[in-house]
Amino acid sequence: MSKKKFQAMRKRLDALEVSLAEDEKILFARSLGATPDERWRMHENFLRSLNLYTRSARKAYGFK
Repeated sequence: MSKKKFQAMRKRLDALEVSLAEDEKILFARSLGATPDERWRMHENFLRSLNLYTRSARKAYGFK
């Protein structure tokens, strides 16, 4: 996602009267401005960071 697009989403979130923490606003703006492929990559990276990327790893933690 481009920096310009992120900043535009961030401004829109700031204009709303929503009580989100600063880090939540950043994550929300990133997800709103991302393409479906970018969102999928973010999801995969999140799973990798928790060591839950493979099915066997998720199953070991109790996920189906």
